Amino acid sequence: MTIRLENTDARQINETLFRLRKEGQASSGQVLTLVVNTPAEGALDATAEARQAASLHPSRMLIAIRGLANEAGLNAEVASFSSATEIITLEFSGEVDEHAESVLLPLLLPELPVVIWWPSKAPKSLPNRDLRGLTNRLIVDSSTADDPVAAVRRMAKEHSPGTTDLAWTRLTRWRAMLVAALDQVTSPVTAAAVIGPPDSSPSELLAAWLELRLQIQVSRPEPVSDYPGLHAVLLDTERGQVALRRVSPTDAVLTLPGQPDRPVALARRSMQELLTEELARLNGDAAFDELMGHIARRDHA
Repeated sequence: MTIRLENTDARQINETLFRLRKEGQASSGQVLTLVVNTPAEGALDATAEARQAASLHPSRMLIAIRGLANEAGLNAEVASFSSATEIITLEFSGEVDEHAESVLLPLLLPELPVVIWWPSKAPKSLPNRDLRGLTNRLIVDSSTADDPVAAVRRMAKEHSPGTTDLAWTRLTRWRAMLVAALDQVTSPVTAAAVIGPPDSSPSELLAAWLELRLQIQVSRPEPVSDYPGLHAVLLDTERGQVALRRVSPTDAVLTLPGQPDRPVALARRSMQELLTEELARLNGDAAFDELMGHIARRDHA
């Protein structure tokens, strides 16, 4: 069921939700509020991705569509689904858009975590970000920036616990495979290289993570092909080279000293999968916090 509210405000939206709940048509059992802060051009895709992720994390979703130009300061649609997910689409324009936080605040589920996701470009300054009073649990994506590597370094300088980067989430399987490979080799790593596009924030983050964990410098050779993602990680050990090389968007090859190459599944992950993983960490990611501290100290030195 979907109800359209024209030229509305937070009070009318809450009254609509209350009426639906009283009639048994509103969802219940939510575990969080997810605020999706998006421009109009990305709203449909962001809503679909967030709704799919919410199937595992029942939530109230506030789709804040920003920067519209219409006579009404705020239009809204309230939709309720049997999967314990409510979707409230908020169309902001004019002066109301400048005070979106005051509209969203009364719509948050009381006493439950609040997560804000920027599906498009993250704010240029996280400490001075829009909607900063709602929560400290932020999901951004440095890969969407005009200069992703510079965005990583800026985020590290400004980082506070609770903020995570989907460029880091994309590396979960890479990191797990590399840890498992080194557990088998049990030999010190003497040199390391991460091969990927120079402007790849996942490549930058993975190189920094290896620096932190292995306490060695990590080189960033340019790839020989134009594949847009991470290409390979090469780790030289006293027993020989450990290598994880992507050979297609879904597969990679793992090389271990003294063993035949083995194919491994390494499919590029969908936005739904990335968001689902992050929504399972409502307190943030301690490993990412540590990595951001390392990058900030390294760049300051």
